[in-house]
Amino acid sequence: MKPFFALYVKELKAHKILFLFLLLLIAGLNAYGLIRIADGLNFEEAFKQIFILTTIAIFLVLLSLPFLLAHTFNSEWRSETHYQMFALPVSQYTVILAKIVAVASVGFVGGGIVIGSVYFSMAHIVDLLVEVASIFREAVIPFFDFVLIASLILVTYMIFIFGIVIGMEGVKFSVKRYRRLTAVASFFVFFLVGFFTLQGLRVFTSFLMPMLPYPHTGSFISMYIGTGIDPYLYTTLTGIIFMIIGLVMYEKRAEI
Repeated sequence: MKPFFALYVKELKAHKILFLFLLLLIAGLNAYGLIRIADGLNFEEAFKQIFILTTIAIFLVLLSLPFLLAHTFNSEWRSETHYQMFALPVSQYTVILAKIVAVASVGFVGGGIVIGSVYFSMAHIVDLLVEVASIFREAVIPFFDFVLIASLILVTYMIFIFGIVIGMEGVKFSVKRYRRLTAVASFFVFFLVGFFTLQGLRVFTSFLMPMLPYPHTGSFISMYIGTGIDPYLYTTLTGIIFMIIGLVMYEKRAEI
């Protein structure tokens, strides 16, 4: 456990400027949005501000994570410290998992900032709606329920996208030439395989549902497939499989 923690801290220190810059950018963007919304805007202006700023913040978190993880790998090769990395008295699995956890830490902190900001922003929207019709008073999801759902989505996404990136890096460093082209091609291959696999499992579940021994009305099937645990389970499992493929290739085939 000590070698893993030491490698984890090493990754945070090695990329602290980039990690802090991203987190400060996310925090600043959300803080600006909350300040603007608290300025007493009407419903239309408040909704526009929330939609624009939260969309930017969400995409900033989601799109930055795979690039951050890929950057932690590429920086080792650019600075030529990968020789030391391969010579460490620990398995490459430990080294790679430390990189994943370091980037995941950034994802959790940034995601937590966005989740909190989105919740309080939407609560403000509901307050404006209550002024129009009291029926919207019950429209706010309890905070802990919202955090639980949003966190589940974030964790599922991170496992899936990290699996694709680890698979890409494993393939990329298993070849000596055309690594950039290999990286791009393997990323799209893993992404498309994952996408079509998940779609196939979704269709399979929809065909299987009528055979199960409980009521299966159309609305129930739609609710189960759309919000049930299966999509998260399938996506997580797919990401773990890609991650295992990448870890094995990196451990056995990486060319230094």
